[in-house]
Amino acid sequence: MTQADPDMSNDMPALTAAHMKKQILFRRWFAVIFSSFTVTAFYFGWFVTRNVRGEAKQTDIQLRSVAWAIMSYSVANNAMPTSQEEFVKFISAHPQCLSATRRAGEWPATQEAAQAGVVPADISAAVAGRIEVIWPPTGNLTPVLQVRGRPSGVGTIEQVNGWLQNWNHDAATAAQ
Repeated sequence: MTQADPDMSNDMPALTAAHMKKQILFRRWFAVIFSSFTVTAFYFGWFVTRNVRGEAKQTDIQLRSVAWAIMSYSVANNAMPTSQEEFVKFISAHPQCLSATRRAGEWPATQEAAQAGVVPADISAAVAGRIEVIWPPTGNLTPVLQVRGRPSGVGTIEQVNGWLQNWNHDAATAAQ
């Protein structure tokens, strides 16, 4: 092996005091800007998450209210509703049917249980707003509840549609 020639050094030239100040200033500004972006992103994410959770809670309240009202309609009419107008008109004219207790099954037995302890939503506002109902062509089929692009709690849509399916299936087998 050969020794490196001391005259041929690959060292970088010594940094001047002015150049070192520029590097320190750059690093400090970079740290300040990076920290500012990090804090801003955190707060933005926190506020967005909080708002989405609030929207999901409102949507879930309306989903549960509409599902309970559909079951109430079904009890009074021995059939599922087939149109929004017919459904809203009946529920508006007979609000007392919403407070009736249901027989036991794979659905809640009371309106309080259906709402999970939360105050029920206005049915006509719910079906005209956040909640989309796919109405069946005949009263022996089950309506399907959906949300109009709104956030919902994990599993709530499946849960309330399950209530309706089980309710309608039980009513159909009881009628036979």
